[in-house]
Amino acid sequence: MRLIYVTHRAPQYDSRTGAVNWSPGATIVRESRAQISTLLGFLTVACVAALARGVPGAQTAAGRVAVAVVFGGLLVILVVGWLVMLRRRRRLEITEDAVRYVQRSGQVSTLSRQQGNELRWVKQLRGRTWRLGLTCSGTDAVMLLGTFSRKAVQQACLARGWRFEDRATVDADARRAALG
Repeated sequence: MRLIYVTHRAPQYDSRTGAVNWSPGATIVRESRAQISTLLGFLTVACVAALARGVPGAQTAAGRVAVAVVFGGLLVILVVGWLVMLRRRRRLEITEDAVRYVQRSGQVSTLSRQQGNELRWVKQLRGRTWRLGLTCSGTDAVMLLGTFSRKAVQQACLARGWRFEDRATVDADARRAALG
């Protein structure tokens, strides 16, 4: 007779936060599948359209081969990247003491309760695009949360006792600082 002990508890969905509770100590929020799929789905459709128009539209056999190789290769890279991003999504582990951001590679960055009790949403310019980030009020440390659902992150943080800075106060302070 063989006994099998199950030591891993299945994750439970918490409808209050829109996140998965892996353990009593942390709430896990994963990247938004919808945001990942929207971006990569659009790029995949554009690549397929370029491939479908480019191969028959090329004047020579060498042109057709070049279009097929370039856009076919790009299509393979996009689809493989899409699958990797969906299978190995980044996550936030939110506890009463810290917000941990775990990347696909396993690299971790942390906002600790010791840095401050109040979180704030910020936008940072990276290249030509603005990226949404999360920071503790009064610190320079920013976690860039590109494809995370802002609502799910905020609800999970509030459920764990974190507070968010009042946006009206921040805007008023910024206007006063700009005026003089």
